[in-house]
Amino acid sequence: MRPYTFIDTNAMSWQDTDTPGLYTKPLSYDPENGTRTAFQCIDPKRGYKPPHCAHYHHMDEELLVIKGTFTFDGKNCLGPKSYCFHPAETVHGFRSRIDDEAWFLSRCSKELDFCLHPEAEGETPYSLTGAQDPRGVTVLADPEAWAWVDVKDDSGAVTLQRCLLSKHPETGEGSMLVRFMPGWQSPHGDHFHTVYEELFVLEGAMENDGGDVYSAGAYLFKPPLTVQSCPKSASGALAYINFCGKLDFVPAAKLGEYAN
Repeated sequence: MRPYTFIDTNAMSWQDTDTPGLYTKPLSYDPENGTRTAFQCIDPKRGYKPPHCAHYHHMDEELLVIKGTFTFDGKNCLGPKSYCFHPAETVHGFRSRIDDEAWFLSRCSKELDFCLHPEAEGETPYSLTGAQDPRGVTVLADPEAWAWVDVKDDSGAVTLQRCLLSKHPETGEGSMLVRFMPGWQSPHGDHFHTVYEELFVLEGAMENDGGDVYSAGAYLFKPPLTVQSCPKSASGALAYINFCGKLDFVPAAKLGEYAN
């Protein structure tokens, strides 16, 4: 399991990779299975060239665009806050194109590989094996068209909004955007989850009772049973959140019952 991680990505420098025009900021990595999250930059003006044909990976791939635009299919233009999820062995990237520098968050479920597939058929993502992944291919190009769900407090006031991006129907693993309204405070107080939670602050800032402040660009990975000191947001925030199962909220006082 990846350890607890807090990083201000704004303070990190881009690292070179073996691919010209591709730069990275490593955020978290599990040496046991290769699961990793990274902040990526691709820039055609510095030599980046998209694959000349379709490709696939042997792991799930998930992207959230932060800056710039690019496309895998020549039809869906992915821009800021666009999201896509490709299950393992999904053939995609039929007409990849990038016109200018772009940044995105990249999540991989296993060690990253890259397999070109010039024999690809059509221009719609499909499974190389013919198997249908329960979570399925997801491409959400237009953030304005997404469905947000209001979460209200006992008085009926909206305290936050959730937008589910994708979710495995059996395991509960998935990703969502959460918009915290100004003045939001967790109704659960100090608590923990029995599954991991991964968070990237896109806009605004979040705080907690411990005095920590997470501004736009902050990244957190919280392993299961990591106690959170009553998170809140005085000014409001927008966050990209990933989880490996149903997010439960267990009072911090019960930590001893789960840790043994």
